[in-house]
Amino acid sequence: MEITAKKLTACYGKTEVLHDIDLEIRSGEKVFIGGSNGSGKTTLLRVLAGIISHGGEVLVNGADVSSMKRKEAAKLIALMPQTNELYFPYTVYETVLLGTYASSGNSFLGSNAEAIQYAVKCMEDCSVYDLKDRHLDELSGGQLQRVLLARTFAQGSPFLFLDEPGNNLDIKYRAELCDRLNMWSAGKTGDIENTLVAVFHDLEQAKRCCTRAVMMKGGSIVFDGDIKEAMTREMLLKVYDYDVAYYAGGEK
Repeated sequence: MEITAKKLTACYGKTEVLHDIDLEIRSGEKVFIGGSNGSGKTTLLRVLAGIISHGGEVLVNGADVSSMKRKEAAKLIALMPQTNELYFPYTVYETVLLGTYASSGNSFLGSNAEAIQYAVKCMEDCSVYDLKDRHLDELSGGQLQRVLLARTFAQGSPFLFLDEPGNNLDIKYRAELCDRLNMWSAGKTGDIENTLVAVFHDLEQAKRCCTRAVMMKGGSIVFDGDIKEAMTREMLLKVYDYDVAYYAGGEK
């Protein structure tokens, strides 16, 4: 299975924020999307997931994502957004259970036993089961981040798109996040190898979780290859316009 973008463009109003993107992501890959603020990372994830309109093509295993029903696309691609978006004040349990809708076909009012069992497992894996009766608006930023990650896992999709999953997490939970993502990436969903595509600002996290880097600047891809090559001083200077090599653990 693969996701392919051809001559991809995207606009907010009259402003074009993605420019002629060509990209192929194959099942089993672990892809870091890097770049400074405003480089188009979040927009790229949303377009590939079929969330926002675009020019050009996005094909999921040969099918145009724009023509797919939302539930059909959700069975293949789960997108975890940043936590600065608004959420309804569901409980943690209800929120994670809603993540199973794409695979179970039920809302939390009519979820089957298997969906409930899987939602509980996802909450336990993300260390939020003890919060299951709390409402989202009662949580800290780090707690909410782990709940959204649990909901994303509960969707049961082989392609996992994460937008800044380490936001608001302390050192312990950032380490656990990397371990959890690496365990998930090594497995399969059904007969499809799991595929991770993640935006990180923490480059050390990116190196721990990913093997391929797609680096963006000004809405275009400026590098696509081995993540070790992306972490050189020259490439980081090109992408971020700042010498972050020491912070990133790249060339000194």
